[in-house]
Amino acid sequence: MKIRKIVIKNFRGVKELEWNLPAGDIICLIGKGDSSKSTILEAIRYTFHPQWNLAFSDSDFYQCRIADCINIEITIGNLHEDFCALNKYGLHLRGWDATTRKLEDEPDDHLESVLTVRLTVEKDLEPKWTVVCDRNPEGVPFKQADRTKVGVGLIGVYSERELSWANGTALAKLTAAQSLSELLANASRTARNSLDIDRPVTLTNFDAAAIKSQDIAKLLGVPVSDAFKAHLDLASINLRVGGLALHDGEIPLRQLGLGSRRMLQCGIQRAGLDEGHITLFDELEFGLEPHRITRLIKHIREDNRGQYFLTTHSPMVLRELTVQDLHIVHSRGGTVTIISAGEQGLEEHEVQGKIRSSTEAFLAKKVVVCEGATEVGFLRGFDDYQIDNAKDPFSFHGVALLDAKSGNKVKALAKAFKSLCYDVSVLADADAQDQFSIADEAELRKMGIPTFVWSENLSLEERAFQDLPWPAVLASLKLAQGKLGFPVRDQVLSKFAGPLDKDCAVWGESPELRVAIGVAAKKSGWFKDTTRGDLWFKEICPAFQDAAFGKKNLALELGKLWEWAEHV
Repeated sequence: MKIRKIVIKNFRGVKELEWNLPAGDIICLIGKGDSSKSTILEAIRYTFHPQWNLAFSDSDFYQCRIADCINIEITIGNLHEDFCALNKYGLHLRGWDATTRKLEDEPDDHLESVLTVRLTVEKDLEPKWTVVCDRNPEGVPFKQADRTKVGVGLIGVYSERELSWANGTALAKLTAAQSLSELLANASRTARNSLDIDRPVTLTNFDAAAIKSQDIAKLLGVPVSDAFKAHLDLASINLRVGGLALHDGEIPLRQLGLGSRRMLQCGIQRAGLDEGHITLFDELEFGLEPHRITRLIKHIREDNRGQYFLTTHSPMVLRELTVQDLHIVHSRGGTVTIISAGEQGLEEHEVQGKIRSSTEAFLAKKVVVCEGATEVGFLRGFDDYQIDNAKDPFSFHGVALLDAKSGNKVKALAKAFKSLCYDVSVLADADAQDQFSIADEAELRKMGIPTFVWSENLSLEERAFQDLPWPAVLASLKLAQGKLGFPVRDQVLSKFAGPLDKDCAVWGESPELRVAIGVAAKKSGWFKDTTRGDLWFKEICPAFQDAAFGKKNLALELGKLWEWAEHV
């Protein structure tokens, strides 16, 4: 069976979600932390939980509002034949149009037959499972045995239980035809008989104590039918189904490393369910090296009987998947929306290429598209400066800094992320109109993408050396010449008509010299990578304490960008 539609209301961090799933058997949920990706997986697991004693608490309700009941509706297709029988759920069948991704309440020949399973939990915390349709909104009970047949399994961080024959595990389904309870009852009896055989050796002291107890019983008038002795009480031997576990020789496989356990569980889930399965894999990358991530995803992709729901925060996982597999989760005030990266209409933005080259940004909430590595490094330094001044960092606001690698790629990247409902802004130079033009800037702003560029058609380096207080300019020259090893005097002299002392520290300020330094810094690449951009900002950050500098274009644009990061 496979999921076609998910509706969640008032469950944990989800106030409301309605999602009609596209075709495809690999559904990878990505996005910033706390966007409710794991909650969606838990909602699926709870709806098809194989046991009746599923425990809920007040914290499972959205913002602990127990007056608003938890309501989860999951529509499943590719049904077992017996689910369609009239004496089962046939009267509640609905229709799913795979082309339009719409659910119809009445089944039809041209529609896939589906069932909608509803899990409700009210303030009494008792779960109720029903199969519903608009024709019968009250529904009929969805039985425990039928929930098991759907074949939903969660592979989470804690997976030791899944390598045992506990109820509901994939291993238990592999041996469903054999009574494990009878097997373990026989094991208990065998243990009792074995102890009786060794009684003269192992129970001598215990039997001596039993005889004393028998004498006391007779003295007190307590009847003795035969003779007191030490023995196992079968009712107290706790050999549970979950106690039967996979071993490698004498070593239980629960002692394997986390990644190995999860990979093995995934394989067992696939092998143990001939009728198909729905596997939920939370944080797929946990415990796995890159080469094993590649192997696991290949294993998943080759399984044509299962449907996989994955979550990840790993760029490595994203690079192994295709754009059709990826679905971005956004949460605003509890309202969760999911955007497919493979949605029709996004082809012009070349989303697949952006995912492979800019994976980290897809895991954030907000994206600053920077023209180059200098801007990324400069903003990292700015971020550290703001933290030192008691501001929350970019990471707190869910901001990722993305290197577009050239001005002519800025617009396409910004539009691609905007199309996927990310909050996007742009930080770019204004010195190359053939790379990023005034028209590009206007187009992005019209789309609601704040665009921060330096005035007077200048690059970052040119703007900075125009605006910085002179001591900060000299500090920049010292950094470029000393730690970074550039022939600063010669490079500036090639852009400056007047004489220059060999010692940069004694250069006198002039508008012409400021211009020459800015051009030399840009053309010679003094700060043209992330590390050097960061170092540069740290050298000049005292300037931000200068009131006059605070009114300059460089400081004003950075201030507006920070305000966007804090408040959007």
